[in-house]
Amino acid sequence: MSKTTKNEDAEAKMPDFLDELKEKSTVTLTATSREELAEMVADIPADIKYGAGAVGKTVEGVYSLRLDIV
Repeated sequence: MSKTTKNEDAEAKMPDFLDELKEKSTVTLTATSREELAEMVADIPADIKYGAGAVGKTVEGVYSLRLDIV
């Protein structure tokens, strides 16, 4: 058994889109519902300061939200 540190646990729980957000300073999230988008945004750590645009919805019913690091 190996011990994991708190930092390793935190990194394991981080959403996949955070790498792109940190690297490019912008990311567009897509989801099938507003609630799913809200859950994704809620998973962003408090130390990452970002701005969000308006939620968009395509004809197919896919919601999108653009996030930018400020």
